[in-house]
Amino acid sequence: MNTDPITNDPNDPLVSILVYNYDGQYLRQCLGSIFHQDILKNFEIVLIDDATNDGSWDTVLEYLRQYPRRITVQRNRRVLGPATNFHICLGIAKGRYCTDLMNDQAFLPEYINRCIKTMIPDPYAKFQPVFRTEDPGVLVPLQSTVPLPGILGGPLVSILCYNYNYGRYLRQSLESVFAQTYENIELCFSDNASTDESWGIALEFARKYPGKMSLTRNRRNFGPDANFANCRRNMQGEYFVNFCSDDALEPEYVERCVSALEAHPDAGFAIVNRAIIDEHGRRTEEPPFYNQSCIIPGEEQAAVYMMAGINPSVSQIMYRNCIANSRAASGTLVSRYYGTRILDFNISVDFDVAFIKEPLLLHRLHSQSDTNQADANLLPIMGLYVLNHQFADIASVRNLTKAASRLPQSLDKLAHLAVRYSVRSLLSKDEHTALRYFHLAMAINPQLAGDPKWKQLQEYWTADAPSKSSIIEQLGSSDNLAARSISYDPPDGSTAINPDGKACSLATS
Repeated sequence: MNTDPITNDPNDPLVSILVYNYDGQYLRQCLGSIFHQDILKNFEIVLIDDATNDGSWDTVLEYLRQYPRRITVQRNRRVLGPATNFHICLGIAKGRYCTDLMNDQAFLPEYINRCIKTMIPDPYAKFQPVFRTEDPGVLVPLQSTVPLPGILGGPLVSILCYNYNYGRYLRQSLESVFAQTYENIELCFSDNASTDESWGIALEFARKYPGKMSLTRNRRNFGPDANFANCRRNMQGEYFVNFCSDDALEPEYVERCVSALEAHPDAGFAIVNRAIIDEHGRRTEEPPFYNQSCIIPGEEQAAVYMMAGINPSVSQIMYRNCIANSRAASGTLVSRYYGTRILDFNISVDFDVAFIKEPLLLHRLHSQSDTNQADANLLPIMGLYVLNHQFADIASVRNLTKAASRLPQSLDKLAHLAVRYSVRSLLSKDEHTALRYFHLAMAINPQLAGDPKWKQLQEYWTADAPSKSSIIEQLGSSDNLAARSISYDPPDGSTAINPDGKACSLATS
């Protein structure tokens, strides 16, 4: 039985065995023949179950339990067919070489091994059914999938849920998806080889809601980009939400967003307000960024993005798929922390934005979240410093004068924001991070030395213990310093909307 670890030996390259649309009565024999041979040792299996009902999925799960580091699996929520599944397998595969098995094809390790030994020194050698993963003749672009029609009176909405070791929150997250008042929803779930109970919970919900979920599990943690890509490959919706698996949706989240986007076809995405929940489920309210629900002209929203990110959580946004699809950013660091910020700005350059003031998302803050890890690495400031310059460049090219002219003002605000993060760190008893934010504020804007709050913070570092406690108490209670405490009027040209998404009179403050 082959239990050798997967290696990166160039003389023994990883081979991806793509198994899809395989006849259920032969699947066990097929998988057994792969694992009970010693000729081809450095391999992974990428297996797609095409929404079968013949027992194949049970066989897949049995082998997954035995060989979790060898098999990446996916179960489609509906039948997609061999051509689509082949391309999905290629998108997941990590090997330099591939071979595919479907129907009742036999696994031939001797033949595959001979082909690869020939192909390694000869870049022009080609065989069937063995091929190079990056061969241009293999990677023929697959046509974009046409969104499913609205079978329940409205367009399909895809909830993209990507997860790694958030099992302690996952059940609440998935329950909130299936408790939506809007019914035409699909859940695209991908797990990055979690070591907790996450995968078992996902399987539980897939059994409870047949035909509503696609499931993917990577054989190991390939990073957030790969996990998100699994969800993207499976989505069929006209609209989609990037849903963090530690968050939860209020029941009207999807219905309210769809209503706003359907009523305003020029809007590229809808943003909801959020409330905060901690790791124990305790809820804290936040004021909405704008003081009323509205449709915001894209150019005006782009100018606001120069100064503030009005949706701190990616789960707060529902995107129109046909607009967002070609504007997304990639790259592990960018996609994890700032990919959606770039996407949102790029969309607002060309399209209006819908804002819903009610807190329809429950965003969870806890010690293991990406947000906390980013804070400790100064990314909320250093990343935004670069990001604002990029936004200004885009705005200049597109002749968005208002947005481009706000760069100096946005950098001054970043310096003050660094002071805020320094205070937050002190409130969390993290003097090391607080000191780094303190100096970063001065580096961004040396004129900050004249700011009373910065001077007060400066005194902290040489003060005795009682004085330090007093300074922290004063800074922590300052208005809009430790957290935003006010809402703003919508930008010029905005139109107020009712809960049904239709326009109404804009209130004035």
